[in-house]
Amino acid sequence: MTGHWQDIFSKEHNILMEIDTKLASKFAKLCEVIQNHKSALVAFSGGTDSALLAFLGNKLLDRCLCITADSPTISKKELSDASAFASLHNLEFRIIQRNELDNQLFCVNDTERCFYCKDDLLKLLAGLMNKENLEAIFDGSNFDDLGDFRPGRRAVELNNAESPLMEAKLGKPDIRLISKSLGLSTWEKPQMACLASRFPYGTGIDEDKLASIEKAEGLVRNLGYRDVRIRYHGDIARIELGKDEQIDLNELRKLVPDIKKLGFKYIALDMEGYRTGSLNE
Repeated sequence: MTGHWQDIFSKEHNILMEIDTKLASKFAKLCEVIQNHKSALVAFSGGTDSALLAFLGNKLLDRCLCITADSPTISKKELSDASAFASLHNLEFRIIQRNELDNQLFCVNDTERCFYCKDDLLKLLAGLMNKENLEAIFDGSNFDDLGDFRPGRRAVELNNAESPLMEAKLGKPDIRLISKSLGLSTWEKPQMACLASRFPYGTGIDEDKLASIEKAEGLVRNLGYRDVRIRYHGDIARIELGKDEQIDLNELRKLVPDIKKLGFKYIALDMEGYRTGSLNE
């Protein structure tokens, strides 16, 4: 049996108390929510939110199994990042194979796309949880997710998965500060939604389109940009860059021929920059 969270993270909790007592209280709540169980399966994408859950679960539970799903909607870089984090922190880690494109409801890409995806994934994870005799599934949704259109939340509730970050009322800034205090490199990792989020509702999704978006975003990131999204609009690729990025138009123009080779006729730079949920506008 692992020790109480206050014994394991007393130093980190004291650091948070000096930064913000409310944040320290939220961290305490998060640890208590996690330790309501002896074991759990973490849906681990490798992003800031699920990385914090995986790290804490590994320290606070008798057993914490971290599962990353490899599929056409996940970039190879994200998969590599998840594996590297798991190795660095000695997580019990597995990669499982899945393909959302096997579900035609997902491919149609209506407003319930995220529900179909999350529902399929959580049913898959529930089977694994039962097979491994684990007590719960932890999902990485945070408190900020309640403020956006998130059909996947319904799937979390229907499948009885738990969202400890949300329960502790931790938003993204809180999670980054806690992760930093714990020495996690993911504290400043850019947000990375799945590749399917690049397609407007009603635009069909297939493996070739997903691959084109992944490669195009890779080309832009290779120039040193961190917050990058390329939204798919038929023969138009709309580039969104983070508002703090130092944009070099001349360098971006050099990418135009290579991005066009991926099937696009026009390359546009969105002057409003990257923002989450821009396709919900």
